[in-house]
Amino acid sequence: MKKFSPRRRPLAAAATLAVTLAAGLTACGGSDGGSTEYSEENPAGLSFSWWGSDPRHQANQAIIDSFEASNPAITVEGQFGDWNGYWDRLATTTAGGDAADIITMDEQYLQEYAGRGALADLSTLKGLDLSKFDESTLNSGKYEDGLYGLSTGRNVYVVMANKDLFDQAGVPLPDDSTWTWDDYYRISKEVSSKLDGVSGTDYGALDVDLNIWLRQQGESLYNQEGEGIGYDNANAVSWFEHLLKVRDDGGGSTAAQAVEDQAGTLESASFPNNRAAMDWYWSNQLGALEEASGSDITMLRAPSATGKAEDSGMFFKASMYWSVSAASDYQDAAGEFVNYLANNAEAAEQLLLDRGVPVNPDMRAAIEPVLSESDAEVVSFMEEVEPDLETSPRPAPVGASGVQLLVNRYASEVLFGNLTPEEAAEQMTGEIESLIG
Repeated sequence: MKKFSPRRRPLAAAATLAVTLAAGLTACGGSDGGSTEYSEENPAGLSFSWWGSDPRHQANQAIIDSFEASNPAITVEGQFGDWNGYWDRLATTTAGGDAADIITMDEQYLQEYAGRGALADLSTLKGLDLSKFDESTLNSGKYEDGLYGLSTGRNVYVVMANKDLFDQAGVPLPDDSTWTWDDYYRISKEVSSKLDGVSGTDYGALDVDLNIWLRQQGESLYNQEGEGIGYDNANAVSWFEHLLKVRDDGGGSTAAQAVEDQAGTLESASFPNNRAAMDWYWSNQLGALEEASGSDITMLRAPSATGKAEDSGMFFKASMYWSVSAASDYQDAAGEFVNYLANNAEAAEQLLLDRGVPVNPDMRAAIEPVLSESDAEVVSFMEEVEPDLETSPRPAPVGASGVQLLVNRYASEVLFGNLTPEEAAEQMTGEIESLIG
């Protein structure tokens, strides 16, 4: 992912997280917390952790203030930081039994923490109403028979296209309901050839990009049981070959520029600085991209081999999850706060689409009158594409928290010519199997 649900994670930070998870969370062994009694005279003191930018911090603090005003028996302290520091701190505090009571969780780590007994089963918490969440949404937060994450909202992975650059190049936007990968390469090359210093597209070179490619072949990154890989190596080879096609014949950015973009922030990347006409992002990032670029940005479906929208391999994904620490002494109070986040209109109006389009239909209806033009476009786009989307994949299995970094690393090796697609596919698959085995 990209910023707000970031796509970048340094090697050292990922290695630290993996070691801490392996050594520390195993020692947790399940719930050490509970549901201590609390009252206005003896309030429950909760902590709530998240990552993100200043607007998110401000919105979350406003939610905390309004919750405390109507729940005098519960106090909430916000804990926040940037993406990298967040996961390092969470791994360390969880291993030490001192994690925040309410944890903002990402899909790639959910099963890792749930599988090591670090999260409470939300379905057992008093005061948390799950009746407005459909079965598929709840399933996305399950591990084995328990519910360990409640979706904050949903996104879809899309091609973002800079309409201003397309207009400057005199190239019409594609019909995204019928375009193929060959159209994608051709259009990207045409835009690049007509604009100095502008690439037609940046690379989609993360695990989600690979998964969409595999889903178009009838496979998936992980199997349906969530316990192993779900693809044949030949289709991983073809994905790496696709990246080379973008580099060599599709007007893509240079390998060096792609790596530089991955290492930086959203604001420093090529696309939001109008140096690339297309790139791959999550739908809730539309507003941030328009603000950063000062350009008119539109969302497009992923191309497919067949040119049929239903064959795009796209899917709804939980933007983030609300989770509760198994070590919390006030799990029921934490459940009440999660209930406020998930089911209260005032909270929804503070969050808007920052954490995805609300899955709770009442909350979605509450925010629609106050959405910005770009946020309203996101809601409309997701409604438009929903009939063509396939079933969402299961959350990444235990051990898979490093797969995003791993896939991107092998993509870089291929783009720089250090590995052939065949070598990269074989080595990457072996590493993924080791991680989740």
